Amino acid sequence: MEKFRTQLYEESQAMHFSLDNRGGREFSLKKRSGVQIRAFDGSWKSLAVETGSREEAARAMSWKTSARLGPDPPLLPMDAGEILDANGFLIDFLQRLDLQEWSLFFRARHSRRLIRNTRRQDVHSNFSRYSVTARLRARGHAGELEVSEGSSEGLKFNLDGLARRIGEAVDNQRNRRRAVLEGQLPVVLQAGEGAILFHEILGHALEADYVIQGVSPFTPADLDRPIVDEAITILCRDERDPFFRDAGVDDEGEACPSPLLVERGVLRRFISDYACQRLLRLRDRGHARLEDFSRLPQPRMFATYVQPGNVPAAEIVASTPHGIFAREFGDGGMDFRTGRFFFHIPQPFLIEKGRLAAPIGGLTVSGRIDDILHGIRMVGDDFKYDRGVSYCQKNGQVLPVRVGQPTIKIDRLWVSGGQDA
Repeated sequence: MEKFRTQLYEESQAMHFSLDNRGGREFSLKKRSGVQIRAFDGSWKSLAVETGSREEAARAMSWKTSARLGPDPPLLPMDAGEILDANGFLIDFLQRLDLQEWSLFFRARHSRRLIRNTRRQDVHSNFSRYSVTARLRARGHAGELEVSEGSSEGLKFNLDGLARRIGEAVDNQRNRRRAVLEGQLPVVLQAGEGAILFHEILGHALEADYVIQGVSPFTPADLDRPIVDEAITILCRDERDPFFRDAGVDDEGEACPSPLLVERGVLRRFISDYACQRLLRLRDRGHARLEDFSRLPQPRMFATYVQPGNVPAAEIVASTPHGIFAREFGDGGMDFRTGRFFFHIPQPFLIEKGRLAAPIGGLTVSGRIDDILHGIRMVGDDFKYDRGVSYCQKNGQVLPVRVGQPTIKIDRLWVSGGQDA
């Protein structure tokens, strides 16, 4: 019987700073470190220990010296002054908008992991994420608007672009057309964030633990068979994207040999950890992820990149006499028991006579898995990454994810809402 043993050491820092138009401010910085040891020799054994020093961590891992844990991780900002100095332009912009209220939330997290994998190789996995979120209410409008931007490089953001998006969101809310909708319509997904739909519909369905549980619509018999329109190719890694650049292995210290999940509609691999690979007899793994050292790893996607097609994006809207253009996505979810999904679209536009018309009130789009798998009609040539603020929750663990896609047209989804204009 193949034996499995991993040791993981983690150092993490999490920073949060918020401020609002009423003068409220709050700053916090938390640091944590710990060790997780897991083994399988017919049954699983796991141990998680929070450590107060590197020497304590080395002892927990039976290492003679803490020097093997590597250099100290970079420090996050220790107070609010640096953040305020770097983002004064954004604060001034919000004050000039004459809003009823606004607040800004700056978040940063750095996680550094050293993993000794089952082959006794020592590998590193580093991840940093920084984000800013603006929440605001325009005068005379009850609904709250939220606009976010993320980065893997530090608390430095495209403030001109963020201010433009905030201004557009406020203008769209003020100029919304009331359009009460309840029925099936073509839906065009904006390049970038629209891939969160594929993350939910296909990404989770390919996670091997859901396959084992029988809740996924797919089984190992579907490998190397078509499961979606042939215009769709999906990768789970992208060397051009800096987002997971320093996290080249999963939290078992493994790397998947290929980023290809779906190739021209054909399923090529599942998203698996060691345990599921063994049970399903899959050819590879490399997708075990955990929120922190105290949690058990499970099959989780890092990213979902829907590759570009060959249709000019403008032609996709022009081909739609009447439909919905879905911009930035809000909350959503997938219920495998019923095979249904839903997503809130806070900033939709009507498409009328092949052109973007008025912004309308928030919508919910919903449907069945098959509505996506067999309802894709056009795939654009304008691939974009998301804004870097996508998260995913599974079994109580919340992890950052990355998505990207071109403009995509889905033939028909159930659309409801539009009346909060």
